[in-house]
Amino acid sequence: MKKFFRIFFLFFFISIIILTIVFHKRIMLCYGIAEKYISLKNYAWATQKLDIETSANSMNYSDVVYKNTNGTSLTLDIYGPVKKVYKSSPVLLYVHGGSFAYGDKSIPNALSPLLDTFREQGYTIISTSYELMKDKENFNKQISDIKDTIRWIYKNKSVYNFDANEIGVIGVSSGAYLSLMASYSTESDFTDDTDLSTYSSNVKYLIDFAGPTDLDLLNTKGLNYDLSKIFLSITNKDAILKKYNPINYVNSTIPNTLIIHSNLDSMVPYESSKELYDKCIQVNAKANLITLNSSSHDLSNISDDDIISMSEGLLKFVIFNSPLE
Repeated sequence: MKKFFRIFFLFFFISIIILTIVFHKRIMLCYGIAEKYISLKNYAWATQKLDIETSANSMNYSDVVYKNTNGTSLTLDIYGPVKKVYKSSPVLLYVHGGSFAYGDKSIPNALSPLLDTFREQGYTIISTSYELMKDKENFNKQISDIKDTIRWIYKNKSVYNFDANEIGVIGVSSGAYLSLMASYSTESDFTDDTDLSTYSSNVKYLIDFAGPTDLDLLNTKGLNYDLSKIFLSITNKDAILKKYNPINYVNSTIPNTLIIHSNLDSMVPYESSKELYDKCIQVNAKANLITLNSSSHDLSNISDDDIISMSEGLLKFVIFNSPLE
């Protein structure tokens, strides 16, 4: 009996050591994010921007052209890992918002705790551009741009030492919509650049900050001149809603999805995220929904309780989606 207990405790002790080694990187990543996210309260998507160059090592590559299919070069920025933690660097792709017609690939302060900590733990951050809408709807081109960015990552994984098995996407508002469409659609959907079309567009996980998931729920009244022209250009509404609604692409094989949305959002209805989450659960897809109760669409006026809720949700999501090696 004593021999049994000695063997049992030895096995238990060895198991603890193995688990500690395996999960150490995940734990350190989570502590780093938790420590920094307290600063989130003072930031908003539209009013503050982060220059990652000032917070860690300088940007490795700026304005890299990933394709040129209609006479306009589309570029991305690569923020390399601060520390070499992995043999090949996991990648987190950032897709900016801006109502489909505005914005650029500059990274907002609201994401700085998350992205800085990822870089410190060996990740590469890529921020991409896409063709903005002018005068008319062009969902197909914008979705194709994001998918082509992912394909570009696969194509250049050896050049930049990317781990293509560890690609995550984080999108904000309309950028979250494009991220959902690019991540949920099949590899053969939404192609633009013929050279990139042969590469994979699969991603491991997705973080959706208040993205529209059902275009029919968007309030298009009272829009400014630019956005009014875009939405008035839609003449075949039923066809658009069928082809370009992320919720129509949900199935059990979609990437693990974290949805973060405030129920006080007056720009993108919270209902759209709730519908997406419910659909995911219905088809046994992996999804989590964090409901904020204090902030507006740009996360301004966010409460301490919402900061805690969002931080805890992000930490759990990071734990289950970060590489183990």
